[in-house]
Amino acid sequence: MRVAIFGGSGKTGKPLIEQALAAGHEVIAIARTPGKITVEHPNLLKRTGDAFDPDSVIDALKGVDAVITTVGKTDLRDKRFNLSTAAHYGVVKGMQEHNIKRLLVISSIGAAQGIKRKGLRRNLYLFFRRHYYRDMFEMEKNVLASGLDVTIMRAPLLYNGPITGRYRILENENYFEKLQISRDDVAHFLIGEMQNNNWLNKVISIAD
Repeated sequence: MRVAIFGGSGKTGKPLIEQALAAGHEVIAIARTPGKITVEHPNLLKRTGDAFDPDSVIDALKGVDAVITTVGKTDLRDKRFNLSTAAHYGVVKGMQEHNIKRLLVISSIGAAQGIKRKGLRRNLYLFFRRHYYRDMFEMEKNVLASGLDVTIMRAPLLYNGPITGRYRILENENYFEKLQISRDDVAHFLIGEMQNNNWLNKVISIAD
C-alpha cells in the first residue's frame, strides 16, 4: 500500500513513517518543510504540503492509497485556531479528487464535547486551548461527513516510549482517567487499523 503521512516532520510523524516502512508499505511523507523529516529509506518519498495551502496538499496526495494525518499546534502563541479544519479541508478535497478512500486522523481527547473533566488544572488547560479543541471537533464532523472511509483516533498525552501493542480503546464520548500513550503505540495502532479496518467511520479514544 502507498500511504501518505501528513505532518511527517512532527514527533508522531516519525514513528508512523518508520512503522509503515517496516510493515512493507511505500510512504509519502508530507510536511510544510520536508527537509525536517529525518527518516531516510528507499521506499520513502518526501513532499511539500502546507495546512493553509490546500492546493499544495491536493498535489502532494497524488498516487496515494491511504492517508494518515497527524496535525497539531506546537506553538500555543499561534492564533491560527483553524489549523485542523484548514488542513483537513485540503486533505479531503485532495482525496476526493484523486479517488482515495481511506483516511485515518489523529485528533485529541480534548475535542470531546460531552465529558465532565476532573481537576482544576485539567479544566484550566482545556479552557486556554478551547478554540483549538473546538476546531478539532469541527474537523471531526467535517471528515465524517466527507463520504470517505474514516477512522478518528482521539489521543491523550503523548510521550516517547517503545511499542507495547497494549492499549485500551473506547468509542465515541467515553473517556479514560489515565490520559497517556506512547507515540510508538499510536503509530502501531494506526498502521494496524489502516490494514485491518476494524473502526471504519468511528471516533475512538485510546490510552495505555
